[in-house]
Amino acid sequence: MLVLGIDVGKRELYACLQNGSTSPPAILGRRGPVANTAAGLAQLATWVEKQAKGDTVQVVMEATNVYWERSAHHFHRVGFQVSVVNPAQIKYFARSVLRRGKTDAMDAEIIARYGLVMRPTTWTPPTQVMIELKQLTRERETVLARRTQENNHLIALRDAEHASPVALSLSQGRLELLQRQVNEIEAALKALVQQDVHLTQQLKLLLSVPGFALISAVTVIAETEGFARLTTGKEISAAAGMAPAPQQSGARQGRGRISKTGNARLRRIAYLSALGASKSHSRLRTYYRGMRDSGKPAKVALIALGRKLLCIGLAVVRSGQPYDDGFVLPRGGAGPTPTQDLTAAL
Repeated sequence: MLVLGIDVGKRELYACLQNGSTSPPAILGRRGPVANTAAGLAQLATWVEKQAKGDTVQVVMEATNVYWERSAHHFHRVGFQVSVVNPAQIKYFARSVLRRGKTDAMDAEIIARYGLVMRPTTWTPPTQVMIELKQLTRERETVLARRTQENNHLIALRDAEHASPVALSLSQGRLELLQRQVNEIEAALKALVQQDVHLTQQLKLLLSVPGFALISAVTVIAETEGFARLTTGKEISAAAGMAPAPQQSGARQGRGRISKTGNARLRRIAYLSALGASKSHSRLRTYYRGMRDSGKPAKVALIALGRKLLCIGLAVVRSGQPYDDGFVLPRGGAGPTPTQDLTAAL
């Protein structure tokens, strides 16, 4: 099997093709700089096909901002296996092999070597609906942050001893514009959900779980691509960076924490949803109160509840059955249903 490592830049690409059937792996060729455009990618794909001579080729690249997307989609369209990996994985792999120096060409070589050694999973492009859903939810988050900043600025102007009427008017106008944009984004989100039956069903299932509201549920679906590649509670916990990260070495027992190696947006939504669930009239509130009564700090209990919410959300969406607050896993008898099986794994 051949692996093409691509170092993706905003304007240029560097590529290295390696053959894993030899020891050590043989470099079959390098290319770069190649323009990160449709024409440049077409030329690169043609070169790879000539070098491969019919062999299977896996294309590996880092998830560099949004610049990797054009390359990933192009190579997937023309029939290559594509893997998109976290840049941190490449960084620490390079350290593990004691790489000395750093250039774009060297990065492409180390990415190809990583692909040969680690065999990363194959990337599948999300649907157009999921792409638009993620863009809208993230745009809303950006606009809300700017609205908060502008609102604080306006308050400061109003509290000043001598406030310029022009400055006040401009700030107020920007604040009103940002609020209109928030309304437009939320209207677009609702329209997008209504146009897609599958998305509507997933949202309905998530909203049955105490703690999830419209925006939080839509964000969870967007950031997980509808739980398309997640099957267990451990996987969703790791994806959100909420997996336990113990600190122990020899006799030293450090303070436990969560890994935070995952999707920060998903982790934030889980925490905020846990705040709502902790005040609901459900077993989730009982779970939270039980942790608090056992001496756990509020933040620790909320993080645990947030992780549980994500696991329950995964279970209800994958099973197609809404949340049942009175559900109890039966003992003995017939085997569990898909919902029961997932819930038991929580």
